[in-house]
Order: sequence, then C-alpha cells, then structure tokens
Amino acid sequence: MALKRRGKEYTCKTSQDGINAGQIIWLFFWISVYRLINAWVIRTQFDPDEYWQTLEPAYCLVFGSADRGGSSVSHSKNEGENTHLLDKQRVHGCALTWEWTRRWSPASSSYAAMEYTSSSSYTSITRIIQTLQTIIDQALHGPVRSYVAIFPTYCYYLACRSLFNWASDDKNTNDDESSDFLSQLKQFIRQHSTYIISKGPAFLHAVLVAAPTDLSVWLIASRMNSLKSLPASNHDEIRVSNECHYAQSWQFWALVCSITSWFHGYALVRTYANSVETVCLLVGITLLGPDLFGQSSSSWLISGGKHGRPQRAMFAFVLGGLSACVRFTSLAAWIPIGLIISFRSGKSSGPSGTKKNSYSTMMTTLLGFCLPFGFIGVLVGCCIDRWFYGFWAIPFLGNIHFNVLLGHGSLYGTHPFLWYAYAGIPAICGILLPFFLWNISTINSSPRSVLLGIISPYIALHSFSEHKEFRFLLPVLPLICIFAGHALCLLVRSVDKPTSNSGNAANGSRENKATPKSLILILILLNYPHLFYLGVIHQRGPIAVNEYLSTAINEETLQVSQSNEIREYSIHYLTGCHSAPVYSHLHTPNVRVSAWHLDCSPDCRSYPGRVCESDSFLKDPLGFVISTYGYSVDGDRMEVDTVKVPPSFLIAMHDDAVVIESALIEKMKMSHVASIRHTIKSLSWRDRAPRNDSDHEKCPSHERYHGIVTLFSIIDIHFDHIEVYATSY
Repeated sequence: MALKRRGKEYTCKTSQDGINAGQIIWLFFWISVYRLINAWVIRTQFDPDEYWQTLEPAYCLVFGSADRGGSSVSHSKNEGENTHLLDKQRVHGCALTWEWTRRWSPASSSYAAMEYTSSSSYTSITRIIQTLQTIIDQALHGPVRSYVAIFPTYCYYLACRSLFNWASDDKNTNDDESSDFLSQLKQFIRQHSTYIISKGPAFLHAVLVAAPTDLSVWLIASRMNSLKSLPASNHDEIRVSNECHYAQSWQFWALVCSITSWFHGYALVRTYANSVETVCLLVGITLLGPDLFGQSSSSWLISGGKHGRPQRAMFAFVLGGLSACVRFTSLAAWIPIGLIISFRSGKSSGPSGTKKNSYSTMMTTLLGFCLPFGFIGVLVGCCIDRWFYGFWAIPFLGNIHFNVLLGHGSLYGTHPFLWYAYAGIPAICGILLPFFLWNISTINSSPRSVLLGIISPYIALHSFSEHKEFRFLLPVLPLICIFAGHALCLLVRSVDKPTSNSGNAANGSRENKATPKSLILILILLNYPHLFYLGVIHQRGPIAVNEYLSTAINEETLQVSQSNEIREYSIHYLTGCHSAPVYSHLHTPNVRVSAWHLDCSPDCRSYPGRVCESDSFLKDPLGFVISTYGYSVDGDRMEVDTVKVPPSFLIAMHDDAVVIESALIEKMKMSHVASIRHTIKSLSWRDRAPRNDSDHEKCPSHERYHGIVTLFSIIDIHFDHIEVYATSY
C-alpha cells in the first residue's frame, strides 16, 4: 500500500472495489451481534403494524386452529402420534385485521350482469377477458397486505412448531445422562415458548434485515469511496481505500452513522414491512454497485457481463419487484434506479455511437432488462400470495385501490403536504440532519447525486399521501447515513493538517486520534438516550401486559392441573385501536386463548352513520361496558344474544379504568390484579405536601402511588398505566 499526498487530498492504491470478502464476513458478524443486542433491548411498541401485519398473520398460518370461525389456515397433514402432539399446539386463535380479510364480492363486478344469449358468442377470447377481469377485480377489491414480508417469520414459526412438538414428546432415551439433559432442555423450551414466539422474529429481523442494511451502507460507501473516475482536483469526494486509516474513510463514518442512528435502532429491528422494503432497496443498490454510480467504463450489457455484473443486476431488480409487492411505494425508489441504469447504459454505448444508438441502448436496457426482471420479482411475490391466500391476490393493487383511488388512507390520520420536510426528515435524522444538509449542498455531478436522485422522488411521492408516518421514510434513512458519513469524513480530514515541526507533530497526532473518538461519543450521547427512552420506557405497556397475562395463565394452569388437558381463557382489550398484540404474545402450551379487541376497521370509519367500537368506548366507557356485557342499571344481567360473557381478563387504560371499575367489580364480579406502567404522562416539581386520599377514592381497590417516581428528590415523574382485571371464580 502506498499513501500519497496531493495538496489536501489523500489517495491510496487499492483494488478495484477496495472490498475484502473476509472483512465483510467479520463485519457482518459483529453488526449482527450488535443488532441482536439492539433487538433484545427493545421492550416497547412503536406502531401496531409491527405485530398485526407480521406476527399475527404468521402465527395464524402456523398455529391457528381450523375450528375458529374459518379465519385460520391449517397446513398440517400429519397423522398418527405427531398429529396428536401438533393439535396441542394448534389450539390458538387468529387475529387478522381488515387488510388481510378484505375480499371482492362477485355480485359487484361489472361483468356479473352480462348475459350471453348464444353459446357461439361465448368464445375462448371472452373467457380469457372474463378471467382477467375477475383477477383484476379480486386484486383491486382484495387484500392489501402481502405475505412476502412475513415469509421469514412464517418459516421461523414453522421451525418453532416442530421444536414445540419435539419438546412435548416426553419419551425417554436409553442413556440416563442424555435423558436428563433432554428433559431439562424440553422443559426449558416449554417454559419459554411464549418468549420464543413473541421475541424470536425480532431477533430474526436483526440478522436478516437490520444487519444486512448496515452492511450495505458500508459497502455502498466503500464502492463510492474507491471510484477511480473522479478528478484529482475534486476535494469533495474521499478516495481512501479500506487499507487506509479507518478514521478517515467514508465507509467507516457511514457505518457509524447507521449503527448509532436512533431511528435505525428503534425501528429497523422491528418486524415491519418497511424494514423488509429497506433491506431490499439497500441490497439492490449494493448489487448494482459500480454501474449505478458510474464506476465501470461501459454498460454491463455491452461489456458482456464480466465480473458477474449481469447476475447481480438481475437479482437486484428481482428484489425490486418483491419490494413492490411488499409496498408499492417502493417503486418511487426503484423506477429512478432503473432510469439511472438505463441512462448510463446509453451514455456508455461507445464514443462513435450516435444519439439514435444511445437512445436505442437506453430503451433496450430499461425495457429489455430492468423491467423484465422487476416483473419476475412481482410474479414471484404474486405466487407467494397465491399460495397463502388460495386465489390470485395482488395486494399492491389492492393497496393502490384502497389508499390512492379510494383515498381511505386518510381515515387513519392526515398531515400537511410538507410534513416530511419540516417534521419527518428532521425527526428520523436527528443529529445527522445538519451533516446531511451540508453534504447535499456540495453536490455537483458526483455519484452522491445518484443517491439524492433516489431519496428525493421517494420522499416526494410519500408527501402526496395524506396519511404520513415516520416509519414510511425508513428505506431512505440508510442513504442519508451515507451522506452524513461523507460529511463527517470530510470533517475529520479537515482537522488532519500537517504541522510545521516535529515537536508539534506528536501533539497533533494525539489530537487527530481524539477527534474521531469525540465525534463517535457525540453521536452516541445524542442518539442513545432517547433510543433508550423510546425503546425501554415509552409505550411499554402493551408488551408488558401480555407478559403478565402469559405468566399468570401459565402459573394458574400449573396450579390447577398437572395433566395435559387444555384450559381456556378469554381476554378482552378495552383499549385503543389494535393497541396490543394478542396471540403471538400469548402462546402458552395446553392453553386456548380467545382474544377480543375493539373494532376500528374502515367498514365503520368510512361511513358517517356508523360508530366504531373504539370510538363508542372512548365517548362513554361505562355505557359501553354495561351494554356490551348486558348489565342493567340495577345490576341484573340481561338475556340478549348480542351481549358478551365477562372474560377471564379485561385490559383497560388507567383513565378509562377509573370510570368503569365500579361496574367491573360490583356487577361483573371482577377484581383488579395488576397495574402496569405504560409511558410517562407528565413531569412536575416534587410536591412535598402530605398526600391525601383523593386518588384512592377514584380507584379504591388498589394503590396508585407507584404511578409517581421521584427523580433527584425534586422532580416527580407521573406514569400512565394499563390496568388488568380478572374474573373472580
């Protein structure tokens, strides 16, 4: 390796890509370890889609029993002894939201009223047209969620089911020591089955989604860092290879930005479809590699596919098609990528090529390569959905119909057009925002403009949607980390100035070594505190309450019966719309759980004359409870078919529990059993006056003082709680 100094810019001899395979493996290993720890630390809920659009559908497919109203799907055809063991695990229910159960009604089809008076007119062409129209109608009015995103979780649950079946088999082996070990292992698996089911998918995403995304950030920055087509006078681009000092390398700081990003740590390891979309985009950009950023001197179509680039590009666009199946909005990133690749192929068609040949090459690349392989990815995704749904569902068309054509996405909240510009991007970037803005302000005609050409249309397209969320921007955050890493790299290199004498050289060296450490420390201090708060404290109630329920059910089951008989429990969540996961976090051996939550589907939200159960409960909690469970004012139970039987456990937020507690205790004969912290409600200066009993009068059945925590003896932290009630037998 040779290091040369040209003015203020350093270059270094390196390989074509500056990437070492062994280095990549070790880097991926340590990133995976970090993300596994990251997933373990997260104990809170960010958005219900994390569970209701991934864990619950996958759990329904694998563990849902066929006798629960037909909403579940059974894939087991085992016979004999294995069937008996499997049935013990398949006694849990399904919790599928409207996104999965949305279906097309044939009666509403335009061709349903068509009459064919003669058999001769009903030709094969007519049948084909009718079949295509049926498929399109099924797609537009059908499900809006694809099973592509949950396929890894589904495979994981299949493995868990086999593991639980093995753990349920108590047959002993001939070897006593082996028998004791296996018995202890099986007992451990049975005792921790709830944790394996609820938390396992997050660990899976940490390795298959979060870690590859971080590694892709490093690879993309490394390849952009090693471009040889840059002029020597371009001081904005850093050309230091992996063999040079890492504190001055672009890829190092891009990876640091990605790893320390609070939003990556908070959202990337969660089981979101947005996370799957993110890894598809980043891996695709990595595979397209030098051709996307102009590193190669000619198009990979013309170069004959040397270095295996066509194969990598094929797989990249297949990933793009799969990503479109997961979320159709990913096209806002993949269409610019295809256009950039096509433009570069036309530009590289040869020095003697005319404009006509250049245009022809461009269209050949776009329509003959990018589009076909993207379509293959879409076709693979449709086949996956065909397998799980049982018919040709095309969820991204259903998503377009529901959110774009009908505009029903606004039913779940709206924001102004520029919300992403003044709120979304600043929030998810945090401390990286000034570095990102500074770096894009210096872009001329560099490879960084390619990334900006992917980020800008993606944000612009999402801005047209009235319904906006922070996590919708997750796929472009890794690209923003690459920009911020470039800015930090420039900042570190600007500090590395040559000294005039040898005496000051040693001090300068020590200062330069301290600068990267100081920057990393600043990134940690400005990201990790709120990551810890959001990941451990804020909105921890839904996860903690299910942990409490599963523990209580398991302990009660062991106390009441030591046999393998199945016990039944019902749980009612009188909380916000899908505010807590259900079956995926309540898996307990030999237990059948029936969960009910308040409805808030578009069927009631989109019609002014209808009132959703969630809205009805919020307006009048006590009246809703009395009417739902069929109790009159004097406490007598009404004999009505629509009323519900009081559940084994009832969950409610503290403010609502204050209102309905008297009805639960006096009329429904339930008792308060737990109060679980949910989030910080408010802060106040510590009140040194003696406490009165006003709080006890609101909820006399249990102590409420644990809702206040005093910090440094001067500040009172007031927590909101989730209250748990149980039926008194």
